[in-house]
Amino acid sequence: MENSLNFVVVGTDHRFQENSPELEAILRSLARSRFIPTLGAFAEEYLERLGAESVAQRLAKQLQIPWFNIDMTASERSEAGIYQAQSSRPGMFQANITYRIPSDEVREDAWLGKLVTNASGTMIVICGYLHFDSLTNKLRARGHMVDQRVFLETVPEIRKA
Repeated sequence: MENSLNFVVVGTDHRFQENSPELEAILRSLARSRFIPTLGAFAEEYLERLGAESVAQRLAKQLQIPWFNIDMTASERSEAGIYQAQSSRPGMFQANITYRIPSDEVREDAWLGKLVTNASGTMIVICGYLHFDSLTNKLRARGHMVDQRVFLETVPEIRKA
């Protein structure tokens, strides 16, 4: 078994990742918390758009710590055979309902690899709420310490597709 690592997983709505002062305040508070041993990095499921940094990216720069994206690139999704399934998730534009599909497991497993490979100190991991419980459970099953936080406007109903 690999060494035990420390993670704080923050489940949120992707809408907040780019410009939410509230999410920034939560992340800043976590980064300064006396309950978190040495903060090593921010890791994030983030759809990067040209010129659009996330709240966590900007905060990592200010704190002079690493930030990295844990999500799979389009080519990684294609190579894993999940690109189409991930691109056509059912109910993508339904309010307060999100669907968990089998290929989410493949994505989260890829995230685990990136998290463990890049781990340094305590890592704050920001992901969509859909992945929050599953990612936390996968990290704990591998023997890692995980603290959890949620920042949402409304808790969505998660259904299996």
